[in-house]
Amino acid sequence: MKLNSRARLQLRIQSSVFLLLFVGLLALLAWLSQRYPVTIDMSSNQRNSLSQETVRLLEQIETPIDVTLFIAPANERKPTLEKLFKRYRQLQPNIHVQTLNPDLHPDLVRAHDIRYDGEVLLEYLGRNEKISQISEANVSNAIQRLLRQGERWLVFLQGHGERNPYGEANHDYSLFATQLAGKGYTIENLTLAQISSIPDNTDVLILASPRVALLPGEIRLLQEYIDTGGNFLWFADPEQAVDGLELLGESLATGFVPGVIVDPNSRLMGLDRIDFALIGEYPRHPITSNLGSLSIFPQAQGIEFYGDANWQRQNFLQSDERSWNETGELQADAVKGDNEDEISGPLTIGMSLARSANDSEGQPMEQRVIIVGDADFLANSYLGNGSNLDIGINLVNWLSHDDRLISISPRPAPDTRLELSPTEQLVIAIFFLLALPLGLLISGLRIWLQRRKR
Repeated sequence: MKLNSRARLQLRIQSSVFLLLFVGLLALLAWLSQRYPVTIDMSSNQRNSLSQETVRLLEQIETPIDVTLFIAPANERKPTLEKLFKRYRQLQPNIHVQTLNPDLHPDLVRAHDIRYDGEVLLEYLGRNEKISQISEANVSNAIQRLLRQGERWLVFLQGHGERNPYGEANHDYSLFATQLAGKGYTIENLTLAQISSIPDNTDVLILASPRVALLPGEIRLLQEYIDTGGNFLWFADPEQAVDGLELLGESLATGFVPGVIVDPNSRLMGLDRIDFALIGEYPRHPITSNLGSLSIFPQAQGIEFYGDANWQRQNFLQSDERSWNETGELQADAVKGDNEDEISGPLTIGMSLARSANDSEGQPMEQRVIIVGDADFLANSYLGNGSNLDIGINLVNWLSHDDRLISISPRPAPDTRLELSPTEQLVIAIFFLLALPLGLLISGLRIWLQRRKR
């Protein structure tokens, strides 16, 4: 069929219009994919998508959350972490994510106390959360802590030489209190001698190693608070005034090992003191689940649990097995066992207690108590060492029940391994090692012979 010039022109116009419409359709699909992204997770167990618990959490976000990922370009985890936060951003536009090289932003690293390559900072309405071990559960729990409605009241007892959350001295807790305030907690001081009962809105009551003995009436108020289901945090230095506190210990079925814990490992770490307990391995507990470095406990004492069917006890901080409680003079040449009441490690430094109780409205709840045989590790002069700050934050989160936020179990990947029977392996071997090469050889010879005959 012979085409005239007019038909050729019509064909060119039709082809051009089709090409323009096709390109326009592709551009429209690209725009729609950016505006309304749709992802389909075809992996087994849907392990490449966020859980339903996280999806429901993200639906509650109405105010922007700024996420900053401090990670070096050479870090092999960077693509994985960026992919994780991309899933959050796709489901919730109010989550703003930026990636910064910590080497190029030393001012921000110092300002936010970023310690690890790959650490993440979340900021929301003046509060912040940092995550060093990145997983969906940790990220979602941090978001829910930031979204936490209502105030959490942390009440520090004062009036007996305790550590002051507003004090700037080396032994005080102002730096720790600042970190807690940045996570949405309200910090208050309380003098028991000036009140008739502990306020009902107290989420956690904190006693930080009093240097002056508490009065009998003050001990009674503390016991009433514990008996009625209050959450209690007790930092107990060896130097604390023990008069009256024995009754408090009896109500918690606990006591203290005499002396100061001596840890030979402190010398190996370059410390010039023997009364620093170093902890690098942590028992399994929600408080220690995200710890990845050493923690330092100056002049700590051991804790004993006498046993009580009502309390469920867990030890979450323990000294090294080479340590002991030195009851004599603390000298460089101190020797284990030179006194009869010295005990070999490991010694319990941190203990958690939990039991069933009823709140002020009569509703069932879990009462939580923590006793730590050291108050210095959160002081201004030691807070920045290792995981000390992380432990302090986790203590408060656990006591205020913020560890029960979102429990997301890692989903296994059963499709990452190919399981073949012996017969299937034989068939595959015959096909790829014999049949396929032989077929290619025969095909090549046939083509060669056909071309040679031409």
